Amino acid sequence: ADYRANRDRLYEGLCDLYEVEKPGGAFYIFPKSPWGTGTEFVEKAIENNLLIIPGNVFSEKDTHFRISYAASDETIDRGIEVLRKIATQ
Repeated sequence: ADYRANRDRLYEGLCDLYEVEKPGGAFYIFPKSPWGTGTEFVEKAIENNLLIIPGNVFSEKDTHFRISYAASDETIDRGIEVLRKIATQ
């Protein structure tokens, strides 16, 4: 139930700016980078003190990135804030 609430919070916070599917049972979400490669986008997130993982670690494509929502509400809210900020940079 906690992961489901975290998933919904993260999904709702990003779905208007990111191409993303709501996960069915995992503890991570896998959005498409809104610009550049997944790696370039992750580098920008890290510059903003947000650690996310480039999708090419899990796939041959470098178009997405992975976010764990096994985190506190505070961490998820901060992540949403940063990801919304950098989506259009």
